[in-house]
Amino acid sequence: MHAHGGGHQIITGELAMGSKLNEREIAERLEVSRIPVREALPILESEGFITSQPRRGAVVHVLTVTDATEVFDLRRQLEPMASAFAARRASAGADVTPMLAALRSAHGASTPDAPSDAPPSTRNSDLHEEIIALADHALLRRVTKLMSGRVRWLFRLTPQRDTAAMWIEHRDIVDAIVAGQADVAELLNAAHVERGRIESMPLLEAQLPREAPAVKARRRRATSPQ
Repeated sequence: MHAHGGGHQIITGELAMGSKLNEREIAERLEVSRIPVREALPILESEGFITSQPRRGAVVHVLTVTDATEVFDLRRQLEPMASAFAARRASAGADVTPMLAALRSAHGASTPDAPSDAPPSTRNSDLHEEIIALADHALLRRVTKLMSGRVRWLFRLTPQRDTAAMWIEHRDIVDAIVAGQADVAELLNAAHVERGRIESMPLLEAQLPREAPAVKARRRRATSPQ
């Protein structure tokens, strides 16, 4: 097991929110030893997929409305910045081919890295991450990596938003980046994220709890008097 694989199973719902992660059962299911499973858990926790709880061990994080709001708060600040940086890099001659391939994939075209049978939410996430990669800003990439798993998770919960209109917004952002129009790319991406917030939050509020469920303390066995 590696962190990406574990995160994928959580995103797809194969590992349900709130479920306890048993190292032995996961290792047997994936036909690997328990060592890579144990090594993946801290990475999954840093990316927000799992939570360590006293006496329960690792459990799949229960996404809340607050989590979703915080993801959109960060996206609103970081993704427009990444688009502006990417446009400046494109203007300076950086290779935009991977981003253009991700845009085609988001529109449904199959590529070696993203086959067309991948869900639209996955292909849309791939495009967002290609823009961040093109920005070529090391610290921005590290910060966005910590939220990218939750972005993919939330995208997967709102398939209703995978529409032609969203692809048009993506195309306009990419066109501005390729043209080196940093301010236009930044503003288009800001509007894109805000529109996503407006359309996604009601859908997420209908699915997610307002706050994480309380952890029940394990009862101690009564000891007989000595």
